[in-house]
Amino acid sequence: MRHNRQTFTGSKEEDEALLRKLAKEGTLRRYDKRNKEAQARVEKELKLIHQLGFTAYFLIVWDVIKYAGYSGIFHVGRGSGANSIVAYCLRITDVDPIGLNLYFERFINDQRSSPPDFDVDFPSDQRHLILDYLFKRYGKHHTAFVCTYDTFQFRSIVWEVGKVFGLPKEEIGKIVANPLNPDEHHDLSRKIWEYGHRLENMPNELSVHSSGVIISQEPFYYYSALRPMPFGFPIVHFDMYTAEDWGFNKFDILGQCGLSHIRDAMTYIRENQGKAVDVTDTETIYADEKAKTLLKTGDTVGVFYAESPNMRELLPKMQCDNYPDLVIASSIIRPGVASSGMMREYLQRHKHPYGFEYLHPAFKENLSETYGIMVFQEDVMKICHDFAGLSLAESDHLRKIMSGKRRNSETFEQLKEKFFQGCQEKGRTDELSREVWRQIESFAGYSFCKAHSAAFTVLSFQDLYLKAHYPLEFLTAVINNFGGFYRTGNLPA
Repeated sequence: MRHNRQTFTGSKEEDEALLRKLAKEGTLRRYDKRNKEAQARVEKELKLIHQLGFTAYFLIVWDVIKYAGYSGIFHVGRGSGANSIVAYCLRITDVDPIGLNLYFERFINDQRSSPPDFDVDFPSDQRHLILDYLFKRYGKHHTAFVCTYDTFQFRSIVWEVGKVFGLPKEEIGKIVANPLNPDEHHDLSRKIWEYGHRLENMPNELSVHSSGVIISQEPFYYYSALRPMPFGFPIVHFDMYTAEDWGFNKFDILGQCGLSHIRDAMTYIRENQGKAVDVTDTETIYADEKAKTLLKTGDTVGVFYAESPNMRELLPKMQCDNYPDLVIASSIIRPGVASSGMMREYLQRHKHPYGFEYLHPAFKENLSETYGIMVFQEDVMKICHDFAGLSLAESDHLRKIMSGKRRNSETFEQLKEKFFQGCQEKGRTDELSREVWRQIESFAGYSFCKAHSAAFTVLSFQDLYLKAHYPLEFLTAVINNFGGFYRTGNLPA
């Protein structure tokens, strides 16, 4: 049973009609009216959203975004939610899932065990305004943060139990330093050691989740006590995993300084130069030559998501000068990817695009953008689907298991068997099938959500445009919002 708020308007039928209306209007705004692919994708998504009961969830997020827009508050919708064309048409996200070949099934599918959740960032100094709106809109008895539990670790709990038994600090220190040999200690010490293991991983302190808000149908006191936070918003006494089990959909409302400095830079430009800059015109900023030059040369200090030393070193190596390549760069630079050898192989193929052979035509057809390398989680799904014939929902389920700690689960073994069975039915050789499986196993743990990178890369290009054309206002805004990746003294004069 789901305990989250069931409707936005008060009626499921009205909810469905409203979401359809908004999606249709948004399709005409985002795409040419003759774009049949976009229209079909919207219909497909709406059907599954309604079928799985997520209509109200989309509308609540849309309402928050609408409020932010009316209030002049910037936002960016990111995470797997950027795989949705309905979210794109509702302006929850600014990532075109058709243009980037993103799969809705990465966000929502009928085999997903956990509910989807939108991650939406707002300027860090205005996040409280969004939270205030949300809590007032749905009421303090129906809106709350989920909690997190800090658990006891063995060393810390031994110290606490030792104090309870009145042992001196020096004696407790001996037990902590030599926990594997309890026989060397006296009876009381062994008892402390035993209690320490019993209490290990038990809850110690309750704290608030960094961003997770849930909205209930019935008042929260039906399920849980509420604990007030220092700034007034209540916390339920269960965490996000329990919330999922009870059927709550989580809203992640986050704050970030990147949006704050974009907002402030635009304000300074208007005040200093009398110009109103529209950084939401992505067609213009993606094509801007000055912005692309900064990117290609790694001159990205202050640029959100692209200013780390490693990133500034990678960009010239790639000769990165466009949006899709920056999406890739921001993914392969991650520590796990770089250490796995994936980044080195990608750079080699990028430099010599005709100096390698694709493992199979399915790799060329689906992964030509990344030269046959599974850089993104969506790439793993594509290969499982096209090469082995798994459904997109099954492909996402397999990807999720392989990127976590459930590789020995029964479901994993079933999907693995189905993968090889599908390969056999498609006429793949055993040797080829095993090699593709090996690559999937190798890359699944390191690959990154493409939609998430794509969403943040929009902000990167907005920063590049502002830095290229209005460097004074841009860097002033960066400094006034805590300097980004670098300390203020390390920024260029």
